[in-house]
Amino acid sequence: FAWHSAAITSVEWHPEQPSVIAASAADHQVTIWDMSLERDAEAEAEMVSEGLPVPEIPPQLIFIHQGQKDIKEMHWHPQCPGVMASTAANGFNVFKTINSA
Repeated sequence: FAWHSAAITSVEWHPEQPSVIAASAADHQVTIWDMSLERDAEAEAEMVSEGLPVPEIPPQLIFIHQGQKDIKEMHWHPQCPGVMASTAANGFNVFKTINSA
Protein backbone atom coordinates (compact mmCIF):
# COMPACT_ATOMS: atom_id res chain seq x y z
CA PHE A 1 0.00 0.00 0.00
CA ALA A 2 1.03 3.60 -0.44
CA TRP A 3 0.00 6.71 1.46
CA HIS A 4 2.70 9.33 1.86
CA SER A 5 3.25 11.49 -1.22
CA ALA A 6 6.77 12.68 -0.35
CA ALA A 7 9.95 11.35 1.21
CA ILE A 8 9.71 9.60 4.58
CA THR A 9 11.71 11.57 7.16
CA SER A 10 11.39 9.36 10.25
CA VAL A 11 10.16 5.87 11.18
CA GLU A 12 9.77 4.38 14.64
CA TRP A 13 8.16 1.23 16.07
CA HIS A 14 5.78 1.64 19.01
CA PRO A 15 7.68 0.84 22.24
CA GLU A 16 4.98 -1.53 23.58
CA GLN A 17 2.92 -2.69 20.59
CA PRO A 18 5.12 -4.68 18.20
CA SER A 19 2.76 -4.39 15.21
CA VAL A 20 2.44 -0.56 15.36
CA ILE A 21 4.77 1.74 13.46
CA ALA A 22 4.79 5.52 12.98
CA ALA A 23 6.16 7.42 9.99
CA SER A 24 6.62 11.11 9.29
CA ALA A 25 7.15 12.54 5.84
CA ALA A 26 7.91 15.64 3.83
CA ASP A 27 4.21 15.68 2.86
CA HIS A 28 3.48 17.29 6.28
CA GLN A 29 1.94 14.18 7.87
CA VAL A 30 2.66 11.81 10.73
CA THR A 31 0.91 8.50 10.24
CA ILE A 32 0.50 5.47 12.48
CA TRP A 33 0.08 2.00 11.03
CA ASP A 34 -0.97 -1.27 12.65
CA MET A 35 0.67 -3.93 10.53
CA SER A 36 -1.44 -6.70 12.13
CA LEU A 37 -4.62 -5.44 10.41
CA GLU A 38 -5.82 -6.80 7.08
CA ARG A 39 -8.45 -5.78 4.58
CA ASP A 40 -11.80 -7.52 5.25
CA ALA A 41 -13.00 -8.70 1.82
CA GLU A 42 -16.31 -9.99 3.20
CA ALA A 43 -17.14 -6.67 4.86
CA GLU A 44 -16.23 -4.78 1.68
CA ALA A 45 -18.44 -7.08 -0.42
CA GLU A 46 -21.31 -6.46 1.99
CA MET A 47 -20.77 -2.70 1.74
CA VAL A 48 -20.85 -2.88 -2.06
CA SER A 49 -24.05 -4.97 -2.00
CA GLU A 50 -25.66 -2.35 0.27
CA GLY A 51 -24.56 0.48 -2.03
CA LEU A 52 -22.12 1.90 0.50
CA PRO A 53 -18.73 3.31 -0.54
CA VAL A 54 -15.67 1.23 0.33
CA PRO A 55 -13.01 3.34 2.12
CA GLU A 56 -9.98 4.14 -0.01
CA ILE A 57 -7.57 4.28 2.90
CA PRO A 58 -5.48 1.22 3.81
CA PRO A 59 -6.93 -0.71 6.77
CA GLN A 60 -3.52 -0.58 8.47
CA LEU A 61 -3.64 3.23 8.66
CA ILE A 62 -5.02 4.05 12.11
CA PHE A 63 -4.00 7.68 12.71
CA ILE A 64 -3.00 10.79 10.73
CA HIS A 65 -1.57 13.97 12.27
CA GLN A 66 -1.48 17.02 10.00
CA GLY A 67 -0.89 20.72 10.45
CA GLN A 68 2.88 20.94 10.70
CA LYS A 69 5.16 22.06 7.88
CA ASP A 70 8.24 20.07 6.86
CA ILE A 71 8.08 17.43 9.60
CA LYS A 72 11.60 16.16 10.22
CA GLU A 73 11.30 13.78 13.14
CA MET A 74 8.84 12.10 15.47
CA HIS A 75 9.25 9.85 18.48
CA TRP A 76 7.05 7.89 20.86
CA HIS A 77 7.22 9.05 24.47
CA PRO A 78 9.16 6.36 26.38
CA GLN A 79 6.98 6.52 29.52
CA CYS A 80 3.52 7.71 28.37
CA PRO A 81 1.84 5.09 26.15
CA GLY A 82 0.37 6.50 22.96
CA VAL A 83 2.01 9.93 23.33
CA MET A 84 4.17 11.16 20.48
CA ALA A 85 6.22 14.27 19.75
CA SER A 86 7.06 15.64 16.32
CA THR A 87 9.39 18.40 15.19
CA ALA A 88 8.89 20.54 12.12
CA ALA A 89 9.88 23.83 10.53
CA ASN A 90 7.02 25.60 12.30
CA GLY A 91 7.54 24.16 15.79
CA PHE A 92 6.90 20.95 17.64
CA ASN A 93 3.76 19.10 18.68
CA VAL A 94 3.10 16.67 21.52
CA PHE A 95 -0.06 14.65 21.10
CA LYS A 96 -1.83 11.49 22.28
CA THR A 97 -2.41 9.20 19.35
CA ILE A 98 -3.94 5.94 20.52
CA ASN A 99 -5.40 4.39 23.64
CA SER A 100 -2.94 2.22 25.50
CA ALA A 101 -3.46 0.28 28.69
